[in-house]
Amino acid sequence: MTTMRSLEEYDISPVTGFLPPEPPLRRLDNPYFLPWETMMDDFNGLLLAGKLREKILKMPLLDYKYLNTIQEYRRAFLILCMLSHSYIWGKHEEASETLPANLAVPWTGIAEELGLCPVVCHAAVVLWNYRLLDSEGPIELANLTTLATYSGSLDESWFYLITTAIESAGSKCPAAILSCVNHVCDGNYEGLRSDLTTIHAALMDINVVLHRMFEKCDPYVFYWKIRPYLAGWENMAEAGLPLGVIYEGVDSLWSAETDEYGDISHLTEEERLLRQYRRYAGGSAAQSSLIAAFDVAFGVQHHPVGEKSSSTSLPPIINNNNNNNSTPYSPVDKNDRYRHLPLTRPADELDHSGTSSGATTPLPPYKRTNRNAFLRAMRKYMPAPHRQYLEDLETASNIRPFMMHLEALFHSGEITDEECELVELYNECLHQLKLFRDKHVQIVSLYIVNQARKGPNISHGGFAMEKKADIPQPSSSTGSDNGKPAPKKTLHNMLYPQTALETHPGIRDGSPSAKISSLFPQLGLAKHVDPKSGVVRGTGGTNVMPFLKQSRDETAEMKIALEKVQQLAQETLEETKSWTDMLLRR
Repeated sequence: MTTMRSLEEYDISPVTGFLPPEPPLRRLDNPYFLPWETMMDDFNGLLLAGKLREKILKMPLLDYKYLNTIQEYRRAFLILCMLSHSYIWGKHEEASETLPANLAVPWTGIAEELGLCPVVCHAAVVLWNYRLLDSEGPIELANLTTLATYSGSLDESWFYLITTAIESAGSKCPAAILSCVNHVCDGNYEGLRSDLTTIHAALMDINVVLHRMFEKCDPYVFYWKIRPYLAGWENMAEAGLPLGVIYEGVDSLWSAETDEYGDISHLTEEERLLRQYRRYAGGSAAQSSLIAAFDVAFGVQHHPVGEKSSSTSLPPIINNNNNNNSTPYSPVDKNDRYRHLPLTRPADELDHSGTSSGATTPLPPYKRTNRNAFLRAMRKYMPAPHRQYLEDLETASNIRPFMMHLEALFHSGEITDEECELVELYNECLHQLKLFRDKHVQIVSLYIVNQARKGPNISHGGFAMEKKADIPQPSSSTGSDNGKPAPKKTLHNMLYPQTALETHPGIRDGSPSAKISSLFPQLGLAKHVDPKSGVVRGTGGTNVMPFLKQSRDETAEMKIALEKVQQLAQETLEETKSWTDMLLRR
């Protein structure tokens, strides 16, 4: 069993939890980074005016190693998330397949320092993107505003701040979970009861905060104006990014610090270009270490969408292995693209002979609970220390095995009132986590599914640029040109086509991916997306409703059969009374 370290070693605060112990930096003070901060000063205006890309291309390539503190690295990461995603998706512009080196190089380096992927993520827009209106006040909605948004809208700020407030409401839980693990080992029932009570109260507060999403974030604005910028470039062929995005200057010809040139000098120009492509998922609530910690701590088992564990029970307390037996209870979701994870670097899909290796991303060696590939994939988008906390907790958590041990005592009639109370508290925590997922399903239904079905108020959803060309129209009788323009032909480039609403842009003629596709047909880039598939994607890219509903049901299934426990306790009490009465009568 893994021994958990102190919270501080996981970059977790006993006071603020996964949020930083001090509010994020509002600005990089080093004048060297003034070009970045100047871009942020005019960020929303440049994007609205359609001049952001032009301005970014004039920026110098800055050396990120002049950043000194973790706070500076986080601020820089947020800045580059805002600039890079806006550069890729634009505003009424076609998606760019290339991220220029002055963004790609420092962003990748900073991401490596933080243990993240160079793409927008929960940590960037939630954990490191707020400031306190009253510097002495608490981290709660009435005292929060954002540092940066893509749209400049209050709705987007509210969306991020709700999640920041959720992280704050659960700030005591990482410490309480760690304490629970220790109390189980020590047999400290009073300490365990106190910590479970703390977690239960926090989950209730989290649910109150989540319900407030409806107050100031409009579903239409969220779906069509905000959400597209949170998209990544994994499996985004529909938006013209079949291979992802070219990170210019990253892993191209050589590295300044490692003599790598000799290893790739034999590659063709196209093979070198292919090495620069990266595929990353977009921002997702599944990247919250707090919610993942609840699942791990309480032993909530997640399975591939469409599969279910054959048993909801874990072995007794001495066994910490995951129960991987599963049986299908419905057809496995063929639209769940995370059943077969694509590699982050498309070049890795080719072996040295240039043929497809069929390789997929190896599954990390998590010991327990998590067999859902999407949730596993989302962990690499969490800060490295937080991810380590979860991985250590996977093998150290003994809360559910202990509860299963108490369940065995129920059936043997050896349970005490104090132990019954612990089981009840455990169930109440799971119930609140299930209510959280209930509310999440409702929000996704209103903010994503309904919006996707209704479509935008304007044909391009406010993002894609319409291209209309007057094409001479042949006469219907002779086939000759009658001089009249053909009907307007409109091309749509939907930034984040959660459903294939109108067209399938696919690979654009003359694009780098078109060249790569012709040279490496084994990559299978030109795949069709069925517009009638009915798939509605979450921000992380998974088929959202089946995934969320199954996650909710898996949470509910972890409850101990408390009604049986209460019935057993009542029967035991009645038997005791009857036995006492019989003795008195004698």
